[in-house]
Amino acid sequence: MKYKALVTGKNNSIIDDFFVHMDTNFEVMSTSTRFGDIIRHIKYFDPDVFIYCLSGETPDNLRQMNSIKHNLAPTRIPFVLVGSKEECDEFEKFAVNVANMILVKPFTANSIQEKILNFLDERQEYVQAYRNRTDEPDDLNDKNNKKEKKKAVMTADIDSLKNTLSSLEAALSSPVNTPESNQNIDSGETAESETAERKHILVVDDDPVMLKVLKEQLHDEYDVATAINGKIALKFLERKKTDLILLDYEMPEESGPVVMEKIRANDSIKDIPIVFLTGVSEREKITEALALKPQSYLLKPVDREKLMKVITDIIG
Repeated sequence: MKYKALVTGKNNSIIDDFFVHMDTNFEVMSTSTRFGDIIRHIKYFDPDVFIYCLSGETPDNLRQMNSIKHNLAPTRIPFVLVGSKEECDEFEKFAVNVANMILVKPFTANSIQEKILNFLDERQEYVQAYRNRTDEPDDLNDKNNKKEKKKAVMTADIDSLKNTLSSLEAALSSPVNTPESNQNIDSGETAESETAERKHILVVDDDPVMLKVLKEQLHDEYDVATAINGKIALKFLERKKTDLILLDYEMPEESGPVVMEKIRANDSIKDIPIVFLTGVSEREKITEALALKPQSYLLKPVDREKLMKVITDIIG
């Protein structure tokens, strides 16, 4: 299964790693460090884990994590902190006991992925075992007795739960001293080989909501990867293959046409079909998009039937 990870912070390099190197095991969505954005994405995306990637954060950003943790608590979503020792120490001055797990540099993308996966797997197993115990049938079939029974079990188990999670977090938050290796950090090779008959689509859009919507529309028929900007998309294409690119026409920093130009200039990926996604319906803009000779274009909001027809016509 894939865990849903909501990532934020100013360390774009680590955030890029989640999208490029960890997409096999994580369904990733990024958000800004603004409190309102984080709360909205927690509610909309319903992540399995919240990950803060530190890099020159302001004291105000760090302080607000106390409130973020308060919002995560009712849903039991764990808070994972990633950064240098100095950055993590600074974080804990402003947000005491907020992080459930701390990953301290140096580390590789593989080591981050492995530690978070182990943490979530063990946490899930423990929670499931706990639920199984508290959900045992009550012979008296009385609602009040059930409440008292669960309360008694929770009281008896609370110290064990704290000790288990504390030990787990302590073990997983220790620094990773393994240096960068020459091994292939792409952990998706096995998964790709198992689904070789399915076509692959890369969706590039700076809007996380649009990425989520398109992935939901396509995942039953195709393997789908997402990228929040052209830089991440090009990194992805250096390591993996795709059969089609759905490319947002208007993006900050590098627009869709700029990304397309870079793809067409690279002999190894220049023949990948590209379909532009645009929210602009003016004839002049559409003419500009078509002049670049994409395989097709679609207007936002994207109609699913039109989307599937265009994709089927291009790659089957």
